[in-house]
Amino acid sequence: MKSHYVFPASIEKRLQAWNEWAHGQAKADKSPKPCITISREFGCQAYPLAESLYERLNELSESGEDWALLDRLLLDKIAQESGYSKSELKYITLVNPTFQSMISNVMGTEHADPFEVFTYIKKTVRYFARIGNSIIVGRGGVCLTQNMPNVLHVRLVAPLSFKVKIIMNHLDLSEGKAREYIEACQDERDNFILHFTRMDISDPSLFHMLINNEKSSIEEMTDMIISRLDTFTLN
Repeated sequence: MKSHYVFPASIEKRLQAWNEWAHGQAKADKSPKPCITISREFGCQAYPLAESLYERLNELSESGEDWALLDRLLLDKIAQESGYSKSELKYITLVNPTFQSMISNVMGTEHADPFEVFTYIKKTVRYFARIGNSIIVGRGGVCLTQNMPNVLHVRLVAPLSFKVKIIMNHLDLSEGKAREYIEACQDERDNFILHFTRMDISDPSLFHMLINNEKSSIEEMTDMIISRLDTFTLN
C-alpha cells in the first residue's frame, strides 16, 4: 500500500503541511487534475465523508501525487496567517448583510470589510481547485468553482429526522433544540452564500451528484464518489 500523507492533528502543523503541498503542486505538471467540492444540508456528514475520501484517494493514488483536504479549520487558519482575525472570519457569517452599514456606524471599523474577507476566501478556494487533487468542504466551494471544468460537485441531503438525530448525538441536545439549531444554522449558511455569490446553494442543477445521507454509509458514499470521479471528464 502506498505510504500517503496525513495532516497532523495540530492546525499549525496542518498549515505548514498545506504550504508545502501547495508549493509542490504548483511546480508539478500544469495539466488539469480533478477537485471535489462537498456541500451539505446542515446535519449531514460532510466532514466524515471528506476525511474518508481523503484517506482513500491517497491510498489509491498511483502517481505519487497527494490529495489535500481544505476544511473550515484549515481555511480559517490560512486566512488568519494572512492577517484576518478569528472574529472577522466569524463576523462575515453572522452579520446580516442588510444591517452591515448600520452596525458599522455604531461599531466603527474594527472589523475588516466582509466582502474583502470573502474575496480572500474565494481566492484560496479557487487556488485549491485550480491546482486540483483537492477536496473542498463547504464555504460555498460549489458556487465559487462552478465555472471550473475540473471540479466534481457533490451535495449531501437527508430527511430532517436523520439530521436531528445526528445533531442530538453530536451536541447532546434535545430533539426540539436540535431542530431549532438545524433551522438557524441552515438559514445562516444559505443567506451567507446567497449574499456573497448570488446563488442558491440548494439548487440541484449546481451539482453532479446528490446523495441521500440517510440511505448511504460513509463508506458507500466514498465508493460512489470515487466511482464517479473515475468517469469524470476534465473538459
